[in-house]
Amino acid sequence: MAKVDTNPEKIEEILTRGVHEVFTKEELKEKLLSGKKLHLKLGTDVTGPNLHLGHTVVQRKIRDFQELGHKVTLIIGDYTTLVGDHSDKVDMRAEVSAEEIEKNVKTYTDQFFKTVKKEDVDVRRNSEWLSELKFIDLINLTKQFTIAQMLDRETFMLRYKNNTPIGLDEFMYPLMQGYDSVALNCDVEFGGTDQTFNLLAGRKIMPFFKQKPQSAVVMRLLTGSDGKPMGKSLQNFIPVMSSPNDMYGKLMSIVDEVIFEYFELVTRVPMNEIKEMKKEMKSGNPMDFKKRLAREVVEFYHDAKAATEAEEHFEKTVQLKELPEEMTILELDGNSTLLDTLKLALGEEVSGGDIKRTVKQGGVEVNGIKVTNPNDSVENKSGDVIKFGKRRFIKIK
Repeated sequence: MAKVDTNPEKIEEILTRGVHEVFTKEELKEKLLSGKKLHLKLGTDVTGPNLHLGHTVVQRKIRDFQELGHKVTLIIGDYTTLVGDHSDKVDMRAEVSAEEIEKNVKTYTDQFFKTVKKEDVDVRRNSEWLSELKFIDLINLTKQFTIAQMLDRETFMLRYKNNTPIGLDEFMYPLMQGYDSVALNCDVEFGGTDQTFNLLAGRKIMPFFKQKPQSAVVMRLLTGSDGKPMGKSLQNFIPVMSSPNDMYGKLMSIVDEVIFEYFELVTRVPMNEIKEMKKEMKSGNPMDFKKRLAREVVEFYHDAKAATEAEEHFEKTVQLKELPEEMTILELDGNSTLLDTLKLALGEEVSGGDIKRTVKQGGVEVNGIKVTNPNDSVENKSGDVIKFGKRRFIKIK
């Protein structure tokens, strides 16, 4: 068994970089310095098929702990997804069916292991233990919390004051997540700032089961390209499975104010280098630092060659506004609507709704002419070039 790294400097950086709060820092530091192999837990609900860079902030932190020699369990929340986490919701969440959950589960682990190393990771479903609970077990769990504690959460209190319905099942979510920690007897759990209450639920419940309470690492949330917290509902996210060109281009589109936030949260460029870059940017061009950021991220999720080629593609197609050498080739003969042409070219990568939205927002050009109606007829002549967004080019054969 590999020896656990107890280097105090490494541990201090891990407990501060990108971290909002640790419950409690001194307690966890003592665990890390002890040389004991810790059991780390991350739960993820399968509410959609894609993970994005916002999710990887926590996953990168888990990788840091892995590199010290600690063990990880990824919990696929197939049972918690049935309830849905309402930590950041101001309305009742739409239900996700068991069929949808099963479909999404298939993609999650592959995406998770793009950031976290596969070695020494167990993947479990919380239906394994939550489905075995009896009603008396649930009663005992509910005794650990009060309604006042639940309503103290900002989103619940807002809904309560506005007479917006709150389902009793929504109060079950933190109990379920807390019991996950009991079932696995974890040492450390991870999440974002929107997960603080849920992380502390495990810490509160574990002593009732005669277990030592877990530590909780609360990470800052990543800002999206528009300056708002990254999320699927805002369409401002960068998927982990993006192509190199798309990932690079989307990183180049983030607002300048968050460049160094991204460096800290989604790369492992040393913090002293980031500090120096901040000083240099006061008299430099933000684009130079953004290019460094984009290269770092693309190289991590793809490789160095892909990062170099993505940068060249960006410079040609966006900075110099040249047509790229490689384009999606579409064999099509005769007129069709722009929407139908784009659906054929983009396949399942982009939904019909997203295509319509991009067209209406002025993000599509046919032979250099902007088209804003997705139902407009296009001739689809051989040699025609359609530009979709900033970086996607389609050539009619």
